[in-house]
Amino acid sequence: MNHYAESLPLSENHELLTRYSSLISQLLVNRGIHTIKDAKTFITPQYEDNHDPFLMYNLKQATERIHTAITKNQKITIYADYDADGIPGAVVLASLLDVIKFSNYNIYIPHRHDEGFGVHVDALEKIKSDGTKLVITIDVGITGHDATNWCKEHNLELIVTDHHLPLQDDDGNEYLPDTLVVNPKQSGCSYPEPMLCGTGVIFKVVQGFLNRYRDTYNVPEGYEKWMLDMVGIATISDMVPLLGENRTFAYYGLKVIKKTKRIGLKKLIWDAGISIDHLNEEDIGFGISPKLNAASRMSHPEEALAVLRAQNDIQATMAVKHLISLNNNRKKLVAQTTKKAYGKLANRTLGDVIVVGSPDWQAGVLGLVASKIVERYQKRVFVWSEEGGEIKGSCRSYNGTHLVDLMNATEPDTFIQFGGHAEAGGFSCAKKEIHFLEERLNTAFATLPKNNHDAETLVIDAEINLDDINDELYHQIEQLAPFGVGNPKPLFMFKNVTPITVNQFGKTKEHVEIYFSQSNGQHVRAIAFFKTPNDFEKVPQLGIAINLLAHLEHSVFMGKHELRLKIVDII
Repeated sequence: MNHYAESLPLSENHELLTRYSSLISQLLVNRGIHTIKDAKTFITPQYEDNHDPFLMYNLKQATERIHTAITKNQKITIYADYDADGIPGAVVLASLLDVIKFSNYNIYIPHRHDEGFGVHVDALEKIKSDGTKLVITIDVGITGHDATNWCKEHNLELIVTDHHLPLQDDDGNEYLPDTLVVNPKQSGCSYPEPMLCGTGVIFKVVQGFLNRYRDTYNVPEGYEKWMLDMVGIATISDMVPLLGENRTFAYYGLKVIKKTKRIGLKKLIWDAGISIDHLNEEDIGFGISPKLNAASRMSHPEEALAVLRAQNDIQATMAVKHLISLNNNRKKLVAQTTKKAYGKLANRTLGDVIVVGSPDWQAGVLGLVASKIVERYQKRVFVWSEEGGEIKGSCRSYNGTHLVDLMNATEPDTFIQFGGHAEAGGFSCAKKEIHFLEERLNTAFATLPKNNHDAETLVIDAEINLDDINDELYHQIEQLAPFGVGNPKPLFMFKNVTPITVNQFGKTKEHVEIYFSQSNGQHVRAIAFFKTPNDFEKVPQLGIAINLLAHLEHSVFMGKHELRLKIVDII
């Protein structure tokens, strides 16, 4: 159960009130913005205010090495992660090589299931045998010490560009690969924006390269801005904080996507039923990213790359059709596996941590299934399958429990490997251990400090009335978009509002809709996807006043525009 806190009211003489409405001023202050200068920068970020790429440690040396490879016609392999951060990053670097007419390169993306995350020696052996002299990683490699050592031994140069945290040794000291590393999170790097995604990091490398060699290769001024479609997709998909430079990337990324020259991306947006003119961050996060990720979950990540790299209408049509088919299969498989998981859990006594799985469940959807189980049972969830004689799985958190801390707190030798971050992770263990895993995780959970699993507190941005809902209010709020981590979508309280209808809709009645009436007789629709009326703190009923917590959103479906509320909770 979430906790809610009302935001502190503004003082009557607050600086922001001299330029902005009281609501926008309140929203800005709630996001840590207190001056008109900072508000201008936030509302209308300037691309020219991006940080100097050469502030990033080792970036200058990376651009020099890439330039050397190009001038000597040494084959380059772009080695990218298989998700919606790594794949767009590969497209960014490939776009640079294409515009300077360097064709002696290829792109390698590891298979999610057959190879897994990381830079693999087996892959490097193939890459080297194919004539590659320089490997450039994207969104991967910071923990790849075996791969780095192999490259050293076999005279294969490696540049690691990544944004994940480096490993630490037993004394807590940073343990970096012994090669050229471009990563804003490494110690000694003073780059002002350490929270870039993987594509953001390689984009800074491209910026730096063009700052130095633009005239050498006759690249038009500002050409790299066309790459912001990929940077925007990756920044939103990877859920990095949409503040500072990341906000700029997402803000301009959405603008560039609307004008993108990438045939496959335009086709994907069209076939996904998204209005490109009204495209926003939610269309990326819920409409585009899952389809790009479906390639690696259900087949090979190169299926997503083919969409973003399509060179003509025929290629784009075929690639998009196949990707959407993979995504549809992914959705079916998630639904089937989730149903099986619910069946296994139906008659079990559940603790604070749930472990559920089957040897034959497909690994690529386990994290998605875990998220569904968290939504229903509101507990921490570990979902597993069997692969290569081991148990491998994904986990998702609830109520702020730090999953890495939780797994660290289990008995020694419980896991073969585990990793991730606070909200999501992965793990592997011996087959015999799976019988004890749930008990051990619940025992470990009981030892964690209470603040490790406190319920999330959501800030209510403002109390408004149903009569306030109109296009003008929506356009005011949209000044603060794109929304995401660090800049949450405004949460509004509607007090003592009375439903005039309460319905469930969808093929299996899996969604909730409630209608309210404004004083002018117009109706306001509020919806909640994959919820029933009983899922809320207070069950909504016809004619009984409720307190509604909701976001205001604009929906376009089959050409029909709708201003509506998206229900967060009813209390």
